[in-house]
Amino acid sequence: MSLTRPDTEYAPDPDLPQRWASRYIRHYFRRHPAFEAPNPQTLKQARRWIIAWAAVAGIISGSLIGGAEWWMRGFADDWEAMSLKEQLPYWAGYMAFAGFITVLEIGFLYWNALRGVSKISRLAGLRYGQGEPLSPEIQLTVHGVSRVALEYPSPGSLIYGVDPHAYLHGWKLTFKALLYRLKISLSSFILRLVLRRLLGRLTLRGFLPVLTGPLYAVWNAWIAARITQEAYLQARGPELVQHIMETLANSDAHTRYLVAQGVGELMMRNQHPHPNLVLLLARLLDSLPDKPTALEVDWPTALHDYAQLTDPNRQTLLDTLTQATLLSGSYRGSRKHFLNDVFATCQTPLQKEKVASLQRRLLSGQKL
Repeated sequence: MSLTRPDTEYAPDPDLPQRWASRYIRHYFRRHPAFEAPNPQTLKQARRWIIAWAAVAGIISGSLIGGAEWWMRGFADDWEAMSLKEQLPYWAGYMAFAGFITVLEIGFLYWNALRGVSKISRLAGLRYGQGEPLSPEIQLTVHGVSRVALEYPSPGSLIYGVDPHAYLHGWKLTFKALLYRLKISLSSFILRLVLRRLLGRLTLRGFLPVLTGPLYAVWNAWIAARITQEAYLQARGPELVQHIMETLANSDAHTRYLVAQGVGELMMRNQHPHPNLVLLLARLLDSLPDKPTALEVDWPTALHDYAQLTDPNRQTLLDTLTQATLLSGSYRGSRKHFLNDVFATCQTPLQKEKVASLQRRLLSGQKL
């Protein structure tokens, strides 16, 4: 384990699609200079175009596939009177056509996602050099956004001794992995089959092509919006992690160790080693006197130590863990419960308005 190479800790052995995706993003960076700071207006326009292209792909593919079924039913004489055996050749041709259109659509969506995360990362102010090798923290971000574009599940390997799946065992882990694989390869196709079954009678009236196009557009747009939002958050990570470490420069080693405990626990709560948290954990461990390369999270003991802190160390801990939480995603679910536990242990009221304000500042390109 190398504290100076968080990228290899996060992605020690990327597979072929991820290597291709990372190479595409690096080539994009070489062709386009980095921005000094985020440009909110340009970012908003870029996101809209990425989402719009995904929606257009859904409308076209949905209309083609819905229209093919409508044409198939109208082409055959007395469709409803035909037996299943007689309908089988028609269904075989329809399924082949639908599968072909789906493959084209998924290929376009992957290209749109990869180009989108590359552009969003650049517009978010990711500081890379065009003509020089990427630094480890930038390479970590490249690995992260490439996994986002490919809709890869959370890597399950240990991150500096922290097991992201420590709270996810047995059938839950298997089920989660299965859901990710279905979502990656079959989500659009399964949606079409379900809609065809649910709206089969409407197909007889010729309405399914009209309905499926907008539905697929909404589905694709939602996925594109989620991908671009996560890519923006990861691209902001290196700068904001550096800012966090600068605020911790005057704190003692024990406080930084307790912050590292919180970051490790947050990884396990999220069941995902967010690249921003991986980078922050590497920087925290590197700042400790003995520079440990692995962290054993002992949450009950950490909470006990949190309760013993006094100002200003307690406030430093709370501010840092709040920022770390927002760097790993929106304030809800496991992240919300984590902050509630930390603030309650420190006997400090959690000001939700302050957290919401911090999140707005983060999403608008400002420092936390």
